[in-house]
Amino acid sequence: MMKNRFFMLGLGVGLIAGALLLQLMIAGRTAPLTKEELIRQAASLNLTVVDPAEAAATATSSPEEAAKAQASGAPAATPASTPAVPPKPAAVPSAATTPGKPSAPAQPQSTAAPVTKAPATPEAPVAAVDGVISLKIPTGITLAQTADLLAEAGVIEDKNKFLQTANSRKVNTIIQYGSYSFTKGESINSIIDKLITVKK
Repeated sequence: MMKNRFFMLGLGVGLIAGALLLQLMIAGRTAPLTKEELIRQAASLNLTVVDPAEAAATATSSPEEAAKAQASGAPAATPASTPAVPPKPAAVPSAATTPGKPSAPAQPQSTAAPVTKAPATPEAPVAAVDGVISLKIPTGITLAQTADLLAEAGVIEDKNKFLQTANSRKVNTIIQYGSYSFTKGESINSIIDKLITVKK
């Protein structure tokens, strides 16, 4: 069995298509037009046919020979060259001008106030009741902003230690927003675990 079955199939189809196209080209070929047929077709389109060899021969002949040829029914030769029109003098370049200063780009006109999405402002933490601190983490808050919020609420004592621990655990982008309850003196790892746990 052949490994290249699709290659052989494509080759066979290509050969058949090529043979058919060749037959169509041969069948569609017509004999070239004779001079009389060419002149007749040109006359129907209001064109004239000029043989370059005859035009060159009659251009070198004298005016008397051209008159004889015209009397015998041969086409009259047109002059090979027409007198050339003298060229116009070159335009004088104008004096160089200094380029102007570019204008300031147009400012877009908008009737509506620009829409900017800023993270929601965090709510003030609820005072500790029996050592429990309730805190709401808003949507779109960064790790540094979360550390600031936790330090303001009194959940953590050292922001830098919290940030180092959170960065070592690579949790800077997976903080979940929502309401949390922390106990005073809770470990940093426990706080981070709460912040990255998806709430259901």
